[in-house]
Amino acid sequence: MNLLRCIACGLLIAALSSCSGGNQSAAGPDPVEQPEAPVLRVTQIGDGEIQLSWGAIADEGDVIYVVYRSVVGEPVAAVDSTFRTQFGDRGLQYEVEYTYYVTAVDNFGREGARSNTVSGQPFNNLAPLAPTSLRAVAHNIYLFNQLEIALDWEANSEADLLGYRVYRSTEEDFAPTAEALHAEVEVARYIDQTVDVGTVYYYQVTAYDRGGKESAGSVGASDVALPIVQLAAPVDGELASPQATFVWHPVPNALSYRVIVTTSPTSGEISEMDLTADTTAVFRGRSLSGNQPAALETGRIYYWKVIASTRAEGVENSVSAVEDFKVR
Repeated sequence: MNLLRCIACGLLIAALSSCSGGNQSAAGPDPVEQPEAPVLRVTQIGDGEIQLSWGAIADEGDVIYVVYRSVVGEPVAAVDSTFRTQFGDRGLQYEVEYTYYVTAVDNFGREGARSNTVSGQPFNNLAPLAPTSLRAVAHNIYLFNQLEIALDWEANSEADLLGYRVYRSTEEDFAPTAEALHAEVEVARYIDQTVDVGTVYYYQVTAYDRGGKESAGSVGASDVALPIVQLAAPVDGELASPQATFVWHPVPNALSYRVIVTTSPTSGEISEMDLTADTTAVFRGRSLSGNQPAALETGRIYYWKVIASTRAEGVENSVSAVEDFKVR
């Protein structure tokens, strides 16, 4: 139950108590004074927002403040209730005058007198700030037929923010012009599914508001969906040594690889092999119970795949098909 509903319930209970006599003594109702009227002021008017504050009339938690708002041609409405002495009204229309007053409701459900009224008219003077922390992470995963570059960035905080524009180019030093506009989104993420394997894509993101003002471009980010790694040895279905050596073909633009060995086609990883920039790796088992590393067992079938990355830390990019081998 939100605070506005709590206030409504409190006022109803107080009214019923008054009608039925409540806990009145023979001398009449308890002479509790209604809350005072707060003194309200506008502290800031910005692009699509108005900030209000008022002086406390009691200790925090003893009263709830209710903020009322009106515009010409519409009825007054309660827009917030809070124990605090400030309120930010966001997402407002430009060049519309908004009028406010505040009341306090005590623990008996008594609503006090109205504060003074204040008014403000939001404007649209400033463009949003350029988005920050843009990341681009490509995926080319054979098993899921997944080919994409995923983008995300820090969300902007402007009150009049409408969305973001994603710009893309195959040239690193490009400008975010209309020709480079790739998508418009409302949230701080985007999945680009119109990419070609092996092509490096460069991105910038801007933010724009309801008034059409657009930020400068973000710091750029880039990535490339790597070709699927082609496995070389052990050959699919053939016998391998208990100290198996895995070999695969190099992938252009890949900075690191990791070999994964499992006991089934989709799960049961038993390998713990370091990232490598090479295209060969010797099996090393991960530590299991008793800190003994897992070993390949004679006569058992295992499955392996290789993950390629465009980052030295091994962020998953391209994932090969899964092949099996049997230990002799």
